[in-house]
Amino acid sequence: MQDLRRNQLVWLDPQAWSQVQDHDWDAEAQIILAHWQRNKLSLVVCRQRTDVEPDRLCLGLPAPRQWSRRRLALTVGVAQVAAVGAFPTLQQVAQAMPWGPAALELDRVLTELAVTPRVYGSHGWQWLTRMAYVHEASDLDVTLNVPDFQTACRVTALLAAAELGPRLDGEIVFPDGQAVAWRELQRLLAGHTAQVLLKDRQSIRLATLAELQKLGICAPDEAAHAMPCHEPNAIVVRVQFADDALAGGPPSGR
Repeated sequence: MQDLRRNQLVWLDPQAWSQVQDHDWDAEAQIILAHWQRNKLSLVVCRQRTDVEPDRLCLGLPAPRQWSRRRLALTVGVAQVAAVGAFPTLQQVAQAMPWGPAALELDRVLTELAVTPRVYGSHGWQWLTRMAYVHEASDLDVTLNVPDFQTACRVTALLAAAELGPRLDGEIVFPDGQAVAWRELQRLLAGHTAQVLLKDRQSIRLATLAELQKLGICAPDEAAHAMPCHEPNAIVVRVQFADDALAGGPPSGR
């Protein structure tokens, strides 16, 4: 369970929910938490605070529009996680959307690189909860796990060239769990910035191109192709891992 990463989904056991609701929440927060427990909805793994013990886990609950998109921060015992999962795939989310055909084509070319785009943020949470999160200005947030930096460059070029309805945003995640916003990586490859933010479960730090290249090799022509900046969309896939005693997936929202 120590391997849980940012943006993974988790489900809590009944004891955890009881302890969470015993805290001194305001009336609206109590309603939100009761709804989440009653409907067996997931929470999302956040960046872990430095003052939290190793056997505790920092989680987030991004509420839908009916509760003003309020975000609740929770801390539970690692042993109280009943299940682990993932946000839906882009393919799943795109099915019922007007921009679906373009998103499915993007999904197809990413799949050829063995990369499965998953949708988090407003679109991901709306798919998971069947509640209203998306509005006219909502980005399509995708997370893409890549095996190396070379693949990250190729993925960035594909995202930059994609033309979907909503603005395509999100991050690329390397095998060690460190993640970079794909638009920041695009600017770095184009020489428009010298550093980007790298995030993982514990920290945020600035990294240079040389540091990123230690994760793989990016050919010069791939870096050049990553320069265009269009507004693509993402795909959502829902993955729920099997009956691991400590499985469950956390949602993340924007």
